[in-house]
Amino acid sequence: MPSSKLLKERIESIQDTMKITNAMYLISSSKLRKARKNYQNVQPYFSRMRDTISRVVPHLPEEPVHPFFHEREKENPRRAYLVLTADKGMAGAYNQNVIKFLKEQADENDRFYVIGQVGYRALLHKDPRLVEEFQYGATAPTLQRARDITVDAIEDFKSGKLDEIYLIYTKIQNALTSEPVMVRLLPLDREHLQPAPKGLGDPKGEVEMMPDAWTVFEQTAPIYMHGMIFGAMTESFCAEQSARMTAMDSATKSANDMIRELQLEYNRTRQGSITQEITEIIGGAAAVQDQTE
Repeated sequence: MPSSKLLKERIESIQDTMKITNAMYLISSSKLRKARKNYQNVQPYFSRMRDTISRVVPHLPEEPVHPFFHEREKENPRRAYLVLTADKGMAGAYNQNVIKFLKEQADENDRFYVIGQVGYRALLHKDPRLVEEFQYGATAPTLQRARDITVDAIEDFKSGKLDEIYLIYTKIQNALTSEPVMVRLLPLDREHLQPAPKGLGDPKGEVEMMPDAWTVFEQTAPIYMHGMIFGAMTESFCAEQSARMTAMDSATKSANDMIRELQLEYNRTRQGSITQEITEIIGGAAAVQDQTE
């Protein structure tokens, strides 16, 4: 049986760890609120951009095909996956789920553009040849970081370096669950952008575009993709903080349970030690009394 001193040290150690997990829970809660507010503030703008594109697309000529819609007929298209993971661990199965989902979708010859140090290290360990240079830094969602990623993706697609680009991120299903999803970033799906948004009337109606639909689409499409990436980054960041909150809350509860069990064991050990000391004192006093008699 461990000594009372050892048990006390273990209790103090767990209490220190519990302070850290509780602090991380509070930090993640604060970050989650800020991320949700940030997403809600910019979402109307990007939603309007999508609505605008939905009105422009029907006016684009069928020929020539715009580069953003160009699906290249190849047996082995050069695919790339833009993967959103976390910079830190201690978020439950958040990062593991993203990496597992990516492995289910990707082939061995595909390329990965990873955002987040955890996912980058995991894929780099798997095969360094598959991972592009770690160039986007942290996963905290900012408009500038999303814009940089959008510019690089469009440049690689237009230059022919890549034929298809997919975005993998974690989508929040409800307050308690989230799961990885994949959307195609390029080429764009013309049919997906075709339906008329509610409240904007007939997309094939009279719309004045200066100087022409092609130019308007050329300017608005990158903003739409920018919104897709920023929205995915924000939602993934929210899912990460939610997962970390859940993990830290569970760790704090487990620490409390461990402390209660160790406290009971400590009390039993302390009581046994006190009982033994009392017994020894009584035995010693009886022996002294016998000697004096």
